[in-house]
Amino acid sequence: MEKEEIRKVKKLMEKEPAFLKLKGKIMVAGDTHGDVIISKQIVKKFFDDNFDYLIFLGDYIDRAPPDVGSSLPNIDFLLRKKLEYPNKIYLLKGNHESNYAIPCYPYEFGYEAKDLHDEYVNVFKEMPLAALLNNVFASHGGIYLGKIDKNNLEAIEALTWSDPVIANLYRGAGFPFNSEDLEKFLKKIKAEAFIRGHDYNLNGIVVYKKCLTIFSSRLYKDMGNKGILIAKIYGDINSIDDIEIEDFYSGKWEKYKVKVISD
Repeated sequence: MEKEEIRKVKKLMEKEPAFLKLKGKIMVAGDTHGDVIISKQIVKKFFDDNFDYLIFLGDYIDRAPPDVGSSLPNIDFLLRKKLEYPNKIYLLKGNHESNYAIPCYPYEFGYEAKDLHDEYVNVFKEMPLAALLNNVFASHGGIYLGKIDKNNLEAIEALTWSDPVIANLYRGAGFPFNSEDLEKFLKKIKAEAFIRGHDYNLNGIVVYKKCLTIFSSRLYKDMGNKGILIAKIYGDINSIDDIEIEDFYSGKWEKYKVKVISD
């Protein structure tokens, strides 16, 4: 992207709240990690299926599939789509976009973006951190009971770095949450479920009966319960079972059955 294009996206995102609240038919995509091929398929499906909003859960950069080679085409594609459809497409912040606040590894984007790196980071700083989609909460990684500000370090760490306790991961950052923590949080914000990305080991898996993890990158299609996934929310839900999941593993979109881990 040209510098002026990037700056236009920054100005656009400056107007967005840290915590989005949207109602309607909403499509959710997980981590794409440089997979511009899948990002294009997701955007096409969004318009083909005539949904109101498309939400990406973060981690657009780094770890690009070998046939793409760089994550730059992916973030450029998504930012241009944001410019084109500012009130339909939303890009939440992932822990890789939060590298300016809490370093992550690998962080390949620094040399991929070259002289424009700081311009992209200024966009990343303005990305929302979470969303309430009808009555479904969404963030890149975790939950947070405090006030959600875009560049509050505690909010960034909680929302982009955290995992369920059951994941048994040590990342060096984040605040692991258990079933009780999630129940308390969802009750406070009047939500019935939580959709996240961040951990490919939980791809396509529901834990705590209300927490679903999705990934949307070919590089991780064989992890967890397998799949290149999107979630579809048609309005307020009664349970996580009301969220429809589709998978692009075969090269075409097909209905998908999540795996449920008992707690």
